[in-house]
Amino acid sequence: MTVLALDASTARATVAVIRSATVAAEVTVAERSEHVEPLLPAALALLATVSVPLSDLTAIVCGAGPGTFTGLRTAASIGKGLAMGLSIPLHAVPSLPLILANLPRGRYLAVLDAGRGDRFATLLDWPSAEGAGYILAPAPQIEALAVESKAAIVGPETGVWPHARGVIHLDWGPPVDLASWEPDYGRSSAAEDRRRGATR
Repeated sequence: MTVLALDASTARATVAVIRSATVAAEVTVAERSEHVEPLLPAALALLATVSVPLSDLTAIVCGAGPGTFTGLRTAASIGKGLAMGLSIPLHAVPSLPLILANLPRGRYLAVLDAGRGDRFATLLDWPSAEGAGYILAPAPQIEALAVESKAAIVGPETGVWPHARGVIHLDWGPPVDLASWEPDYGRSSAAEDRRRGATR
């Protein structure tokens, strides 16, 4: 299989080309607020560096969140567009375990900033990501959970970012339905909360 993996759950988007369960190439898109705009060109350039035409891809794997709204929406749109145009499956994987892509075995609490003083977090005995659900909780509660679970907190705040290369460690599950699938944003946006408040 030749697979293109994408994740844009944070301010640092990543792309990887996977061949036979091995990372053939990877790239991190420069960290910037509008990082999602060059995500597709970065993916196409990465494929070119390893001489993989789009027609050789057998699947797309997309980080499904939780994470930033704009990044997740853009990566999902790219994944859907490529999968539809190439008539290949699109698989969705949780983004939190991708934080552990380059880490050794161990017990970790993978954490992403959820805004408003909260964090998304999942407890994993890496490299297993079985049952990788997540919680949304205030930062002090996350820190208490790490102590209670004897787990190391890892995430962008500790200098460890999610990377699409981590999909090689995950069970992709069945392909998503391209017409209905949306990423898991984890919570409503501030704009959505404001709209709901205005209509009450």
